[in-house]
Amino acid sequence: MTRKVLIINNITHEVPGLLETLLCEHGIAWHSEDLSADGTFPDPREYSALVVLGGPQSANDETPSMQLQLRRIEAALHEEIPTLGICLGIQCLVKAGGGKVMKAP
Repeated sequence: MTRKVLIINNITHEVPGLLETLLCEHGIAWHSEDLSADGTFPDPREYSALVVLGGPQSANDETPSMQLQLRRIEAALHEEIPTLGICLGIQCLVKAGGGKVMKAP
């Protein structure tokens, strides 16, 4: 059985858009989880790839939901699951990978 791509939405109006179109055109199954609508961040090891979209938060937020998100992304990196971050998603990817996230001057 082919595993799906996991797409994480951090805010309801941030949708996969063109990414959805490309995945569908290539017959790639995907699942989207909206964390802003009380969704939970599934275990990325159950998926073939991970995409984390944007949102109003910062990867430096100390909220339980952000801490879980960072742990899940760190697990994906550890398991060498292909991961793409867009906007907030790249902040989280950097931080989960041991980098530093800071405001631009």
